[in-house]
Parts: sequence; C-alpha cells; structure tokens
Amino acid sequence: MDVLDDILSSLRLRGGVVVDGEFSGDFCVAAEFTPGHFEPFFPVPDKLISYHYVRSGKLIVEVEGMAPVTLEAGSVAIIPRNEPHRLASRAGLPPTDANEISKITADGVHRVSTGTDGAKAEVWCGFLEAANSSDHPLLDALPPLLTLKIVGGEAEWLDTSMRFLAEQKPSSEVVAKLAELFLTQAVREYVDHLPFGASGWLRGLTDPAVTKALSIIHSRYAEDLDVESLAREAGVSRTVLGEKFAELIGEPPMRYCARWRMRMAANMLRDGKQNASNVAYSVGFNSEAAFTRAFKREYGVPPATWRRQFEEDAKSRGEAQRIGLPKQLVRHAMAKDGTRLAYSVMGEGPPLVKAANWLNHLEHDWKSPVWKHWLHEFTRGHTLIRYDERANGLSDWDTPEISFDAFVDDLECVVETTGLESFDLLAISQGAAVAIAYAVRHPEKVRRLLILGGYSAGWAARGDPGEIARREALLKLTEVGWGSDHPTYRQVFTSLYIPEGTPEQIKWWNEMQRVSCSPENAVKLQRALSLIDVRDLLPKVTVPTLIFHSRDDQVVPFTAGEYLAQHIPGATFIPIDGENHLLLEKEPGWHEFVKHARQFLKSEGEGSDAVIAEAKTAEQNEVCTSSDGAKIAWSSVGDGFPMAMPAVWFHQVEKDFAAPTWSHWMEEALRGRRLIRSDMRGVGLSDPDPQRWDFESLLEDFIAVVDDAELETFDIFGMSHGVLVAIAFAARFPERVRRMVLVGGYAEGFGVRADPEEIQRRETLLNLGRGYAPSDRVSFARMLGALYWPDASNEMMDWFVDRLGTISVLSEQLQDVFRTIDLRPLLAKIEAPTLIMHSRGDRIIPPSCSETLAAQIRKSELVMIDSENHIPLEHDKGWPAARAALRTFLKAQERALADAR
Repeated sequence: MDVLDDILSSLRLRGGVVVDGEFSGDFCVAAEFTPGHFEPFFPVPDKLISYHYVRSGKLIVEVEGMAPVTLEAGSVAIIPRNEPHRLASRAGLPPTDANEISKITADGVHRVSTGTDGAKAEVWCGFLEAANSSDHPLLDALPPLLTLKIVGGEAEWLDTSMRFLAEQKPSSEVVAKLAELFLTQAVREYVDHLPFGASGWLRGLTDPAVTKALSIIHSRYAEDLDVESLAREAGVSRTVLGEKFAELIGEPPMRYCARWRMRMAANMLRDGKQNASNVAYSVGFNSEAAFTRAFKREYGVPPATWRRQFEEDAKSRGEAQRIGLPKQLVRHAMAKDGTRLAYSVMGEGPPLVKAANWLNHLEHDWKSPVWKHWLHEFTRGHTLIRYDERANGLSDWDTPEISFDAFVDDLECVVETTGLESFDLLAISQGAAVAIAYAVRHPEKVRRLLILGGYSAGWAARGDPGEIARREALLKLTEVGWGSDHPTYRQVFTSLYIPEGTPEQIKWWNEMQRVSCSPENAVKLQRALSLIDVRDLLPKVTVPTLIFHSRDDQVVPFTAGEYLAQHIPGATFIPIDGENHLLLEKEPGWHEFVKHARQFLKSEGEGSDAVIAEAKTAEQNEVCTSSDGAKIAWSSVGDGFPMAMPAVWFHQVEKDFAAPTWSHWMEEALRGRRLIRSDMRGVGLSDPDPQRWDFESLLEDFIAVVDDAELETFDIFGMSHGVLVAIAFAARFPERVRRMVLVGGYAEGFGVRADPEEIQRRETLLNLGRGYAPSDRVSFARMLGALYWPDASNEMMDWFVDRLGTISVLSEQLQDVFRTIDLRPLLAKIEAPTLIMHSRGDRIIPPSCSETLAAQIRKSELVMIDSENHIPLEHDKGWPAARAALRTFLKAQERALADAR
C-alpha cells in the first residue's frame, strides 16, 4: 500500500532504548517508558512508541481499557502512544516499578529482571522515537495496543533476524533499527483486518476514491492541486470526494494537502540539506515569504527558527546524554563492629563527603526525583563520596549496634577507607550531628562544613512534651504499617518530609521508605536519633560552617537550625522559605541553597573569592570625557589581554561586583584578562544630566573609554543593548577587535522587528512605568524585574528594585533610542570571531534576534541557553552550559592565535 508507506515514512522513526528483559515465575512489571526511568543513562524523547518482542517463553500484556493479550515466543506487542501498560505472567498481580528492578551491566546492557522461581520469559523491550509525530493522524487513529506474530507467513524473516540478533548479542542500535519494521508490519496487518463497521482515518485507506486522492497528495504535494482535479483523477464527483474525505480522514482534502505539504517541508528542514528558500520551492511555493507564513501557521515559528530549534534540541539532548550523572562506583567498608557499609564515589574534583542520613539508598537515590538534583549539583566539580547508614540502604541491615557513636565511627570508617586527607563535609538532617562530632574529633581533615535541616539534640533530648507525644505516635505507626504493601502509613512520613512534593516525588518517597529500611530498623533508628545530643560540642567546632534551614520545616524545628548557628563559632545561617525538610529541585529555596553553597565550597584561589578580593583592592576607577563633553566613569581591573564591556543601563562600576545579575559573568571575563567597564551616561558615576542621549553618543562614549584606557586591540564582551555598541564599534574599527562575546543581544529594535505583540507589550510597559513612577516605583520595578529575570530570588529582586531606584535615565528614553535602530547592514563588516549566546525563554529580547546575528556575522557561533532569564543567573540551570561555552570559545581562540603566531 503506497499510501501507507508514505504515512509511515513521514513519522521519521528512529531507534531508541532497547532493554533486555528477563522474567520468571510470577511477575508483573509496570512497563510504560518515561524520561524518569532512563534519564540517568540516555536522553528519552517526548513522543514514544513502545514495543516488546518475546524471544522465549510467554507473558501477557495489559493495557488500560483493554482485555489482557497473551504473547508467545516470536510475538511483538506495540503500544503506539506509549500508554500505561504492564507485562505479567498472569492477570491481577501487583505491578513492580521498572525503576526498582533495572540495572546497567558491566558491558553496558540495560537489563530488567524480576519474578519468582518458574518458567522464564525473555523479552526485548524498547521504544522508537517518532520524530515528526505531533498531531500525527496515524498514531492518533491506532488502538492502544497492536500485536504481531512473526513466526510463519510473510513476517517470518523478522523472527529469523531477531533470533539471530539475540544469539549474537547485538548492540541496542541494531535491534532498535530492526524494530522499526515491527510497526510497519503490524499497522499493515491491522489495516488489512479492520473490524467490520470501523470508521475514521484508517478506514479511509480502504476506500478507493479516498486512497487515490491521498496517493496524489502524497506524491504530488508540490503541484497546484485543487479538489476538482483530485476528484476527477479519483473517478468521483467533487461533492462525493469532499464528503468521503471529510468523513473518513477528518478534514477537507485541501486542508489535508496543506498540512501534508508542511509535514514534508519540516522533514526537509530537519534533514538539513536545503535552506528554507529551496524547501519553499520544493513544496510548491513560488515565494519564500508565502512559505514562511504557511509554515508559521502550522508550526508556530518561521522555518529558520524551527530548524534551529530542532538542531539545538538535538544538540542539547546529545549534551544531556554526554553530561548526565557520572558513573557511580559502589564499594564496601568494614566498620569496627563488623558491619558492612556501602559507599559510592562519583565525579571528579575536590572531595566532598556526605554524612549519611536514614532513608537513603545508593542505587535508588541515583535515579530519584528527590535526590537526583543533589547528585547533579555536588558532582559538578567535586568527587562526591556518600554512604548508606548502617541498617539502611545497601549497608548491613542486621547490625549489632544502632547508636549515635556507631554513626560517627561509620563516617570515620568511610573516610579512612577512601584515604581522604582533607575534604568538605555535607550534612543533612541527623547527619549534621554526626558531622559536627566528626569535625570536633578531626578538625584537620574537614575544610568546610555545610548543613541543611540539621539539629544538635534529638526530639527526646529536646524534651518538648507535645513533640515527644507526636513522635511516639509516629513510632507506633512505623511498627504497624511501615512494611505494608500499601503506602498509606508511609504517606504520613512523606507528608512531613516533602509536603510540597509532586505526585512523582511523593510516590518515590513512599516506596523509598519500604526498600531502604525494615520496619524494625526504622523504629530502632528513630529511637537512636531521638537521643542525639551534641550541644556541648558546638562551641568546639573550628571549621567554617554554613547552615540552611527551611522556615516551616515539618520534621526538624526551625529553632533547631538557629540554635546550631548561634552556638557554632563564626557559623553563617541562611533561612530558606518553604516547608520541605529536603529541598526539591523546583522550589525557590533550592536555587538559594545552590548559589550560597557553591560560593561557600569554592576552593582557595578559585572563582569569585580571589577575583573579587583582587577587584576590591586593585580596581582603578577613572573618568574620561566623551566627544560632546559628557563625563564617563570607567574602571579597570585585572591583568592580561584587555576585554572591554560596553555600558548597560543597569551597570554601575562601583557596585557591579556585588550585582547578582552579572558578577559571575565578570568573574569569567576576568580569568587571565584585564576587564574594562564603564557607566552609561546619565547612570551611576557618569554625567547625570548629559545634553545628548542617543545611540551615536553611546558609541562615542565607548570609544572615549577604550581610547582613555589606551587600548589598541582588545576583546569585546557585550550584553543586552550593549551588544549594539559592540556591533557598531566592531564594524567601524574591525582592526581593533580581536574577538567578541555577545549575550542576549540584537541588531534591530522592536519597532523594526514589527512584531505587533511585542510592540503592544513594550507600550504597555511604558504606560505602566508612567503610571507607577515615582509614586510606586517598587511595584513597577518588581514587575519589570520579573520579565528580565523570571527565575530571580527574593534577594535578586530586592537588588533590582534598589538599582532601578538609582537610575535617572528613564526606561522611556532607552526605548526611544533603541526602538528604530537597525544595525543589520553592519553585521557583514564584522571580522572578529564571535560567540553569540541567548536564553531560549528570553522575554525581553526574542531569541530570533541572536539567530539573525549568527546568520550574518561571518565567523560566529550561536549557543542557545536553557533559561528564561534575559541574562542567565549563577543559580540558573542554564548557567553551567553558558559558562562552559564561554570558556571553550575563549580557549579555542587563544589556541588559534597562538598557532597563528
């Protein structure tokens, strides 16, 4: 069936994950593939087609809303939309989450195995990615489950091939490629045996007139087709074809033709072999502009933007697969009393040891929606050593002693086994008391102590009658329901530890309690933790200590964290807004924690500690005169090849190193370089009331600064509207610019871009600014700040409000200057290698503006950053990628210059 071939081809199927499943006896596995299941190992696409090929034995497949289907050896089950489903030996068994029974073998095979003694079933499980599956008629029309028996008949060669591959232990890519054929064959058989009375899109493939029309549309989509010619070639009247087509396919013939044409255009753009202009003509448009309008109606963005987004997405997914979590090496140490302690080592860099807390499990935490962001953060630039507490996780559950002294001895044991001489210590919850005791015993080993949700006295030692009564009730609940198959009892604990958790996080925490600890040990551990009392040790702590605590922590009172900070000499205390005992990835408190923890754990001589110290002591502040007599304040700091930053509205040379918006960017610019910055006229220390305020005067100010600094050749680092000055200077003086970095910039003003929605948004902001200022500038500043930095912390927003209040040049003047500016003709004159970076979710400057820069600056590289902030912040998830791109570009250019010499 040629039409079906066309439809299947348009899906652009690609091989995905292949899992080796081994089941036996009684088993039931929840087999729906989700990103959470496999993210630690490989990137999982959003649109999945699941399949299961039974190599030996038999099993049943259960899909919601359908009767169970039995599969025997040589059979395939296909779930076209990856709907929830189960693989089982018989109906009615409770399902096991695939997360809990999956592992990666030493040779890299992803394996899932479970079951009791009994008959074995071996299965290849996996998914295909349908790269062009959004709103696809075929996937939407198929039932939730298709089955295909490939023993005998036309498909026997598939069975022979699969069995050969199974015996030869093939790569998952080979198996996945062959699996694409399963879907094709299964769909063909399904269409050939459509149930009597079936209607809808697939029935259209059995109607001669509709099939003929579809064939013409698929093969001749670039022609100027109309309903009259389609009907004539299909051998029916125009009315009959229109009615049949609409009834069976679900839309009129010409609408289907238009959508098919755009689908083919998308495939051509995805292949990357033709530019948008050639694609336009290939699908029947005589005008690229008309094609762009049609494509944007279908996909929401212009073709060039769509292609770039696809390429960036593919690159990001590849980076996610490459970066991911580092491999974990699990080892064992022997405690003094013979208890076997499981510990793991992950990542590279200065060592960071995490003191154990209960409800940990080395293997399950690695894939956990509750712990995974912790592991990502603390393996970034560190070697993370963590271990499971005795009676918990992978450590021995049957241990002769569960006590506080044993916990401290266990930390000593792990440190000694790993041979660490000096390290940072991370402590969460009761791990704080263990870490404090260790730091007092071994102050020479602990460099820094980082605490979250900690306490120095357990609930029994604190002696609050009300708290003791509640805890005793929880202990009784533990005895009764901890080990139950139903999570009702454990849900009580979950609601205390992560009351703001998502359903996925809550489900995982409920189950983690059961798999990480027995009911008996859960009671013993809670008893031991209740008796902790290290209050007398607090004044003896001599290592630098940073303490965090959630204000509404439901497990450990906020006052317990305050007590630690008050009694540990020199400790810093940072309260976190929220209720969770353990910080979750999406809550604002996590970003606060990460920002301060990173700064605290930086090694001596690394990062901003040394850079800012140098800036404060060695920065030279100067004033120069621009061409019209305006005084411009500028500064110079650092040594090395010079890098100049054109002034931005919010810059102020006196305060920029304390600014949460770009101090981290300036630190990167200072690495081995001399950084020159200035205040914009009318702002900061520059002339507060200049006679001129236009773009040419801003460019002349920059020229005056670099001339006064006696810069002949230098690099330029432009941000936001500073990019415009950078472009103009680099085009006018190409011989003076060695290389450029442009962040969140543009070449044409919003009036030139002429996007009605953007113009309306900007005008609304101006009207609001007129209405608020000066009576309620705080409200206006917070609203404006939320657009520039939607992920900003409260501290960041307070800074923005304060900064806006010191600026005499109103936003209205800035908008007037940059509304109609158009520097696009200058881009071709830029000769310097240029790195262009832009946040994908930028609400101030559209990402397409940087796409324009990259398309027209000859030696340019574009990096799209996964962020919604106009300029990525240090705690932003996109900042590490931005920093890495910046460092890579600067290093590459340094090497190129060295080679040229």
